Amino acid sequence: MTSLDIDPELLPASGEAPRCAEHADAIDLDPVGSALHVDEVLLIDVPQPWPKPVWAADGFTHVPEAVMAAGEQGRRVRALAAVPLEDGISRIVVHQRVEGSGPMIRSEFRMTPGEVGHVADLVLREGLAAGDPWLVDVPIPPREVAICTQGSHDICCGSDGTRLVGQLASARPELTVRKVSHTGGHRYAPTGLTFPDGRMWGFISVDEMGRILDREGSPATLAHRCRGWTGTDGVGQVAERAVFALLDDWAVDDIPRSVETEANGDGWLATVGVAGRRFEVEVERGRAVPTIACRADGGLPAKPGTEYRVVGVSEV
Repeated sequence: MTSLDIDPELLPASGEAPRCAEHADAIDLDPVGSALHVDEVLLIDVPQPWPKPVWAADGFTHVPEAVMAAGEQGRRVRALAAVPLEDGISRIVVHQRVEGSGPMIRSEFRMTPGEVGHVADLVLREGLAAGDPWLVDVPIPPREVAICTQGSHDICCGSDGTRLVGQLASARPELTVRKVSHTGGHRYAPTGLTFPDGRMWGFISVDEMGRILDREGSPATLAHRCRGWTGTDGVGQVAERAVFALLDDWAVDDIPRSVETEANGDGWLATVGVAGRRFEVEVERGRAVPTIACRADGGLPAKPGTEYRVVGVSEV
């Protein structure tokens, strides 16, 4: 896709220079299909300030290479820097989808500040068992949330994400909220990742995040904020969200799911299996949408992107 594929009517007018998240919200951009596709998420304590990229920080320059090594083993891993909590403890928290298709399991490792980079390298290259000397037995919170706040990467996450963390701290003081580095999709800021369900969310408000964490009300009314379930890829995320909204049941996030996709003309046909039921979801390309340059005249240069559209869901 080239810049010629962007619908010019979806760009800011000349003379306007909005932030990318403001503009994405203004054009009612659907965030689905933009989530990470991972089975392991590492939250690695890295003191601020954070450079861009974050792994240029002293003691952590080896992390990208270690993530690549994990990928060569067939592991889908995302390492995120996390602001250390104000308790004097240095930690690495790992959320891993052990069964490959269900909720994520939490493991916490504690070490001295100088050991964090070393332990991260071991766990990334050799798996969780390599971190056993630092593994601690602590109570597992029923729900956790990580919010992207890396202002050195993007102003939208730096401002909107940080604001959401502050609002959650006031509204939910009992909740541990981790401020993390770039998760992708800053145009959807504030963007968050919830555990153990492993869903990503965009344009999320403090009230909406509270309902997600409490499993309050109808999940179908919040599905439009879901960027996707991290247990599958982009098109699969579109299909899985459609079934999640159709079933309208928070318990979907407690059980394994299967998602298979195949080309279907100009779109895709996905089969989603959940709780012994199977659903076929037809997905098509939607609008040719821009990812604009933040606070640049007319949003230029803009990167092209595609929205997804569900055109049919049926149980088979």
